[in-house]
Amino acid sequence: MSIVSDSYHSVKEIFRDEQVINKSRFITTLVPIQDYEDAVNNIKIIAKEFSDATHNCYAFISNTSATEQRFSDDGEPQGTAGIPMLEVLKKRNCCMTLAVVTRYFGGIKLGASGLVGAYSSSVSKALDKAPLVDNVWAIRGEIVCDYGYYKKVAQLLEKYQGELVDTIYDNVVTLVVQLREDSLGEFQEKLVDLSLGKSTLNIKHKGYFQFKI
Repeated sequence: MSIVSDSYHSVKEIFRDEQVINKSRFITTLVPIQDYEDAVNNIKIIAKEFSDATHNCYAFISNTSATEQRFSDDGEPQGTAGIPMLEVLKKRNCCMTLAVVTRYFGGIKLGASGLVGAYSSSVSKALDKAPLVDNVWAIRGEIVCDYGYYKKVAQLLEKYQGELVDTIYDNVVTLVVQLREDSLGEFQEKLVDLSLGKSTLNIKHKGYFQFKI
């Protein structure tokens, strides 16, 4: 059972990047995963796609507390691929994420330190370019308010780093919002003051929600 953490980063969608080091091609594939089984299935898919490659090394973290971790050097010298890749994921707080680095050997040996640098930099550079999201333990709810002050409510939400998911216009305005749980109490107090007690935040769901980075 995973421990709940306040937040973690993950890739929004499958992303691929490539770099060439001393004539060897290093192709990095980043994949958002749901659990351990999902990671294993995606590793098989990528390994099949690049079945002619010299190595398909991987690392992944498949729970939200970073306690479920796996890696593989896939034939590279022990400790030169999987662990460096995993360390990058951990340093960047990337959970529920799989990284596979596919290598096509170019004829020049890199040595142990060179391999560590190549595999770690491949994952790091891919994460620099990939679309990432901040998965935050938060609430999603609705605020019903009059037209006269709904824009002020939206501004208050922004002040507390919440996000406006949807706006429904009818006789009144319904704002569908998500807000970090640690901001909830103070935000509700300010909302009551702003609306003179006419509006409250009705919580519909609680869990991990994606926020822009």
